[in-house]
Amino acid sequence: MSYTKVHVNISENQKRDLKRAIMSKGPVSIRLGYEDLEGNDILALTDSQVNRMTKAYDNGKGITIKMSKRQVEHNETIEGGFLSLLADLAAKALPFLAKTVLPTLATGALSGVGSALAQRATNKAM
Repeated sequence: MSYTKVHVNISENQKRDLKRAIMSKGPVSIRLGYEDLEGNDILALTDSQVNRMTKAYDNGKGITIKMSKRQVEHNETIEGGFLSLLADLAAKALPFLAKTVLPTLATGALSGVGSALAQRATNKAM
């Protein structure tokens, strides 16, 4: 099937939905309001979806895009498409991870190393 790259605006919640669809390798539906029919995000849509989107835009309305598993997989390979969405999500998640999760992991790892060193020192002393 052939797809056409279309520029739209996708919200953060919709990006999370797309990420879940990629991870679960399943379909997804995305509701785009009239104001979202133009933007910087890229979706690869079928001719039918493009025609429906054009009609919705001309009528000043939004549209729900239903993407099949195969279409989700194809969008994952589009330059500027889902991959950039995932990179954007990762970039936003990294500061949170650096402040919360990583210090906890580092503390746990260091205490484990300290415990092992103390045990080794105790064994040598005996």
